[in-house]
Amino acid sequence: MKVFDLKAGETGIIKSIDLSGSARERLTALGINVGERVEVISFSLFKSSVLISCSAVRVGLRKSLAKRIEVVL
Repeated sequence: MKVFDLKAGETGIIKSIDLSGSARERLTALGINVGERVEVISFSLFKSSVLISCSAVRVGLRKSLAKRIEVVL
């Protein structure tokens, strides 16, 4: 299951992040790592992005990025 597949209010544990380069480094710097708990706060109007909470930070992710983060419930 991907982060984008969660509903607002649901949480999951990050299992894998299928990214490399600067995008991966940015997420790591924000504390979004494998093993961390992530919660979906809300989606944008047309579900083109998602607001998540992880490691005491809130981050807005594009749909394409959120579909590359795999979680387990």
